[in-house]
Amino acid sequence: MATITKRGDTFRIKVSLGYDTEHKQIIKSTTFKPPQGVTPKKAEKLAQQFAYEFESRCKDYTELNENMRFSELADWYFENFAPVELKPSTAYTYKGQYEKHIKPLIGNMKLKEITTPKLTSVMKTFKLKPQSVRKIYVVIQSIFRRGVEQGYIRESPCHNVILPKNRQEKKKMSLDENEIKRFMELLDNKPWDEDFKRIIKVLLYTGMRSGECLGLMWEDIDFEEMTITINHNLTDIGGKHTLGSPKTESSRRVIGMSEVLASIFREQKAYIDKMSAALGKKFAHPEMVFTSALGNYRDRNSVYQSLKRFTKGTEFESLTLHQLRHCNATLLLNSGVDLKIVSEHLGHCDIGVTANIYADVLKSTKAKVADLITLKLA
Repeated sequence: MATITKRGDTFRIKVSLGYDTEHKQIIKSTTFKPPQGVTPKKAEKLAQQFAYEFESRCKDYTELNENMRFSELADWYFENFAPVELKPSTAYTYKGQYEKHIKPLIGNMKLKEITTPKLTSVMKTFKLKPQSVRKIYVVIQSIFRRGVEQGYIRESPCHNVILPKNRQEKKKMSLDENEIKRFMELLDNKPWDEDFKRIIKVLLYTGMRSGECLGLMWEDIDFEEMTITINHNLTDIGGKHTLGSPKTESSRRVIGMSEVLASIFREQKAYIDKMSAALGKKFAHPEMVFTSALGNYRDRNSVYQSLKRFTKGTEFESLTLHQLRHCNATLLLNSGVDLKIVSEHLGHCDIGVTANIYADVLKSTKAKVADLITLKLA
């Protein structure tokens, strides 16, 4: 409750707003001067009314929060929110984005100075690809959102911020069916590390994320039920590999395994058993499906670099590991598999995510369905 102290013909009003992050009491004060000619009793009543309104404004939006610097809010975010609510790999990525791109530009700015137009201006300064700028913006957005939740600020400036758009030709998301067949022929016929080839085939046959594939353990492969259980995700955090949980709760899933895929896993099991027997206790992780030559966790970047070397000089030079996931989904959708089943197969959190990512594929599929009906009725 506000305290009111009469000083001559004015009233001094103080409001306590608790304590800040350094345990110092937060006091806000102001002076009220009643209109001339009012009685002392009326002046006191007006002062009480003014004090009530002043206290309400202070509790709704305080000057302390306005003057807090973005770096202070970010420090709180990475010390308190990120370790609890974010996956270690996500927290590591966010902190890297903040230190490299965000802190130098707005770290020393007061929160009240960071407006929507200001953020639009900041986003334009980055000499990066539009998708990279969007990733930076996601970090800023997350920090401000937590600031609002914790009462440091009343509202986030991350509304209607104008982000750069990709003016270039849209990159092809997936190979078409004929290209996939040619790629499979390349895998079968080109002499290369067979262990690498099996990883690529598993990604293509299952649509798993690369981290999920490299996080597979033998206990996840059920040759009797012909299923694969996705329970883990292998991440690289600052050069250290960590076997953690999948991206989201819906990413924990069980997918079917064809006989062809089972054969690939049996070949891999024989390979791992042979390597493990040769190295003995030096083979670090015999429980993993895919490992390095010494039995350590398989590095995702090393697999990607192997893919680049494997496809160099071919029509598939631009192929990425994640595109193999898109190839799997595209084949399923073009084969008429229900969108909900494909969404669950991919481990998406919502069917809308799948529909949004594969909008072009769905549009093509609808056209095929229309043609099929016409053909049947002809």
